[in-house]
Amino acid sequence: LLRPSAPPPPCPPAPLPPYPNHPMNTYSHTLLAAALNKLEKKRAAAGQADKRVPPLHTAAFLIGSFLPDVPLILLTMVLIGYDALGGRPLYPASMDYTSNIQYLFDHLFFHSPFVKTLHNLFHAPLLVALYIALGYWGWRRGKKWGGALFWLGVSAALHTAADIPLHYDDGPLLLFPFNLDIRFHSPLSYWDPRRYGRQWTIFEHLLDLALIGYLVTDWWRRRRAQTVSS
Repeated sequence: LLRPSAPPPPCPPAPLPPYPNHPMNTYSHTLLAAALNKLEKKRAAAGQADKRVPPLHTAAFLIGSFLPDVPLILLTMVLIGYDALGGRPLYPASMDYTSNIQYLFDHLFFHSPFVKTLHNLFHAPLLVALYIALGYWGWRRGKKWGGALFWLGVSAALHTAADIPLHYDDGPLLLFPFNLDIRFHSPLSYWDPRRYGRQWTIFEHLLDLALIGYLVTDWWRRRRAQTVSS
């Protein structure tokens, strides 16, 4: 399963344009992080927090849940605007790369060191482990930034741990920055219907609804408790 990523295959006879069919579901990562944040805060309030790690830093933990996707999202937004100004379709059926978005996701994503670097700054397991270690080191030495970097790295690690088994050939680079090709080729894909993408989409959005329900219920209970106490 570990092998250098191959160039993207040619379009199949029944068109499955990659970009429109697999938006980066960043919101699912953030909803999961928000729920875990609530659970950890409750553990801390009950005196059950692990004293061996920095106290929970909520802002850093939530930012780390979506930060891995931000560089590629920003680049995508710029190229969408550029294509729109030029009157080009975002994803034409042909493979002549008249669209910058098509060129980004069908070619540059797999071959450009610059795009690979953008996508893996907070996705690559080795870099994420480095952020966690640096944060822990800083916290142990009393640095104010240490706890925040630690929890940002932990959240980014959770993001990456979810991404790796849900990408067939477009997941994080496992050995970046030392290798720009090796990815885990999972039999599952969160977007590709040929690899259980439809089934995963249903499960993912049911999970999102459950997480939203938990967060809203927790907020409502806390609000009622504050009203009663006042």
